Amino acid sequence: MVENKSRKVTLAATGDILLHTRLYNKAKTDDGGYDFSELMAEAKPLFNKDHLTVVNQESLIGGVELGLSDFPHFNSPVEITKTLKEFNVDIATIANNHVLDKGEEGILRSIENWNKIGIPYVGAYNSKEDQETLRIFHKNGLRICFLSYTKRMAGVKIPKGKEYLVDSFEGAKVGKIRKRIQKIKSRDLADVIILSIHYGKEYQMLPTSDQLEISNTLSDAGADVILGHHPHVLQPPAYILNSRGKDTFCIYSLGNFFSGQKGIYRQIGAHMTIDIEKPSPEKNSLLKIDNPTFKLTYVDSTEKGTYKLHLLEDVVKNQKIIKTHMGNFDSKEVYNRMISHMRKWIPNLDIS
Repeated sequence: MVENKSRKVTLAATGDILLHTRLYNKAKTDDGGYDFSELMAEAKPLFNKDHLTVVNQESLIGGVELGLSDFPHFNSPVEITKTLKEFNVDIATIANNHVLDKGEEGILRSIENWNKIGIPYVGAYNSKEDQETLRIFHKNGLRICFLSYTKRMAGVKIPKGKEYLVDSFEGAKVGKIRKRIQKIKSRDLADVIILSIHYGKEYQMLPTSDQLEISNTLSDAGADVILGHHPHVLQPPAYILNSRGKDTFCIYSLGNFFSGQKGIYRQIGAHMTIDIEKPSPEKNSLLKIDNPTFKLTYVDSTEKGTYKLHLLEDVVKNQKIIKTHMGNFDSKEVYNRMISHMRKWIPNLDIS
């Protein structure tokens, strides 16, 4: 007799961690290293060790040995991984248009550093075997699989014969992702598939037609949650009803979480949580994916230039005006406008 016991996890996710020189210089320590803990301190209470937390680390973490660098070819201090470890991060997605900024060596150095700190990664790999090894977490009786892919953009030029280095796709051709998801589902390797995907157009507040098409295709293939990255601004979430009668939760873009970018909506990001439950242990039982919750964040890259990460609601309480290099903004108006924007397709979205 199969025990009828509900299994439930809370997934937590953030947008891009993209470390510009002007940001990591603020984290310099007296001994010549870096410590990001103080800059990110106000966000730490959002990171609950009972959650299953994924972050999108967009810049490489090859460290000083590889030569720290900024746009257009990023390489960041490895010390960011220490802070992420302290924040109870469970896995980092690393498939993006900057993953080959330092060539194959950049990927290999980054992976070495992820392994040293003990944070699993997904989306770029050091071997074919590494690529074929599924990242599956066992939590509260559920098997949660993480996948990470990037669209082949200008910066993604994979060395011939080493296609395993990055999980990628061309244009809107996502057939291989669809087949991989279907294979995982058909072989009953996981109960939940979380797909992080780097797509869309930078700085556009709404998803492109390609994003919509790709997301619908991968929902139909069996992705349960889709986490979008690349636009560097928050795009509204939605539930996608697919032809199989299942709902996929999709956040088309989680924006920037911790970056040196400037521009009012480029400086606003979010920490997201969502509950995923499998009420029945039967193989094909429907998942219950609900209670999406967003806590808005803000990086001060312009007014004081501290590059500290704040909760946006605290910024609104403490100052009437947000000053940026493009002008001054009424903080409450920005806050309310962002909440309205994010509720475009889920009117009752829990966001603050």
